[in-house]
Amino acid sequence: MSERGAREREVNGPGTSGRDEGRTYSRMLWASVLALALEGAVALILLVVFGDAGQPEPGEERLSALTLLALPLLTVVGLLPAFAVSAALVLPVVLLGEALTRRLGGRPTGWHLLLSTAAGGLLWPLAGGPGWLVATACLAAAVLVTRHARRGYFVALLVWGTVTVLTVFLLGTVGLHTGVIEA
Repeated sequence: MSERGAREREVNGPGTSGRDEGRTYSRMLWASVLALALEGAVALILLVVFGDAGQPEPGEERLSALTLLALPLLTVVGLLPAFAVSAALVLPVVLLGEALTRRLGGRPTGWHLLLSTAAGGLLWPLAGGPGWLVATACLAAAVLVTRHARRGYFVALLVWGTVTVLTVFLLGTVGLHTGVIEA
């Protein structure tokens, strides 16, 4: 077996029939980026609902046409850190967790969560106490979502992730307008 075939078998797993059906690095990277982008969207919604971003300053507009025009550019700018975090943290945690499972035994989920916590610990100097916990939770969620990346998974993740983001937005909006959540 060639070296490339051995690498594909390692990534795809022994039970898969070929490259198109199993996991590839690019599928895992795209699933990770999408998971981080969806987490960012939920975080932004929660920031608007519970943070000071929901209250405009006196004399300021709530939303301007320039803001609406800048939104697609902000999305692109937001995806760059998602690619960096995916390549530098998420994919290595997924692959190392599976290698440790093969080598030492145990469940892959346990190794992934342990490694996610360790990788999140690297963010302690940047994020501080509560920020570290949030970063670790986001990293762990991205790792657990990424490890299942197979053919067709991206579309399912996109659909259900979008439904989740819209549900959080709807519940936040209803909570703000009914007075259940005070802005």
